[in-house]
Amino acid sequence: MQKRSSGLAAYALLMGLSSLLLGLFLWTSYQRTLELQESRLAFSSELIAEWIRGAFVASDYLLRDMVAQIDPNALRYPHPNPEAHADLSQRLEQRRKTFPHAFLYGAFNRHCVVTQGNGDLGYDASDREYCQRLQADPELDSLVTRGYRANVGPVNVTHARALRAEDGTFLGLVAIALKTDFFSQWLARMGTGRLDSLAIVDDQHMLLARYPPLPQAIGQLVDNPNLSDFLASDEPFRVALVRSPLDQKNRYFGSLKVEGTPFVIILGIDHADWLADWYRLAGLAVLGWILIMGLGFIALRNYLRLLEGRSALQQQARTDSLTGIANRFYFTTLAEREIARAQRACGWISLLLLDVDRFKTINDSHGHHVGDRALKTFAACCSRVTRAEDVVGRWGGDEFVVLISQDQTAALGLAERLLEEIRTAKILNDQGEPLSLNASIGVACLRADHPLDLDALLHQADLAMLDVKRTGRGRIGALSDSAALSSG
Repeated sequence: MQKRSSGLAAYALLMGLSSLLLGLFLWTSYQRTLELQESRLAFSSELIAEWIRGAFVASDYLLRDMVAQIDPNALRYPHPNPEAHADLSQRLEQRRKTFPHAFLYGAFNRHCVVTQGNGDLGYDASDREYCQRLQADPELDSLVTRGYRANVGPVNVTHARALRAEDGTFLGLVAIALKTDFFSQWLARMGTGRLDSLAIVDDQHMLLARYPPLPQAIGQLVDNPNLSDFLASDEPFRVALVRSPLDQKNRYFGSLKVEGTPFVIILGIDHADWLADWYRLAGLAVLGWILIMGLGFIALRNYLRLLEGRSALQQQARTDSLTGIANRFYFTTLAEREIARAQRACGWISLLLLDVDRFKTINDSHGHHVGDRALKTFAACCSRVTRAEDVVGRWGGDEFVVLISQDQTAALGLAERLLEEIRTAKILNDQGEPLSLNASIGVACLRADHPLDLDALLHQADLAMLDVKRTGRGRIGALSDSAALSSG
């Protein structure tokens, strides 16, 4: 009897422990499934946001081209010279047709009266958001509006660019109205896949696009407290399990604010759909618990270790172990991606090559550990001054590189700020004495409307760096676009 009781107690203890392990496995797998859905939502929303930003970069190039055609003094209505008015209108219309989704365009004078366009000439648009904001803010050159119903056409958004005098005085603007169909068409091409719904709204809750389509809902306001709270917050991205106000389905939603625009991307995964994977996993786990109670726990432990190891290897492959910024391999990958993007947009690309002045002296005089400290401080200075979209990396030794999608003026301005930040940084030697840092910077700037690659940029930046070192350190050297091309 005692042995039987001991056996029952041991079995009960084993059952209790194995049940606890099973519960832990089920809970962990549920959280992992939740995280996977969040990752899927975050990745997909970033993909759509990148496309939206790219679309408005393209439309801004169109607006720049249209602005270049206009003499602000010619923005009069009625125009005293009908022939000149017709000629300008024709040129603007030809350019508008190159952008398929721009169904309306207009040129406005300083009073926001339409002087050219394919809508109502003489229309006073001074109460429009784009006109009021461009008039009020001399620093604002281009903006994209929320969705609205125009006097002509369907629900649309407006992209406007100001005409300004050299002192920033508002002289007029050019605007194009874009059908929200272009949002819907792109969402349709993307398809939902495992996502149950895709939607784009503006910061006033107006629905601009949705897939699967709900044509009757486009232009309507989405009444959702969670969306209101998200828009009022500083969060760029949020996930939440809520009921859709459009079709009343429970979904796991991911919402992302598209930086630089008034738009929010909302992606949803049907609650039953994403839980179906977890239900299958739970059923297999229970079966495994009945047959071999310990196997599930071992498999989970190995799986989690595998994920942790993979994450550590990825981080190690991308990051310079000393400074924490991108290593040479990962910088090259990111830089080639940015160069390809700039070539598609025919924009500028600039590379800054930075060298720590007299780094060998620091190593020789104070030891390699102080030299390592100097490199870490130098990298931290680069990270503080650059923007999130800039590509920063350690090229090797005491050389660092920064790639930006901007022209020479912006590149030289960044170089000045970097030099100032580096000079003000201090490191301490082993005796607690402060040591100063300085840098020589070579700048290469090229337009991406002709073939170029990272090696070409590095070559030009290196030439500029050599010129700096021949004439003294602690300065900035730059080759202009034309000089760079001729020397290449």
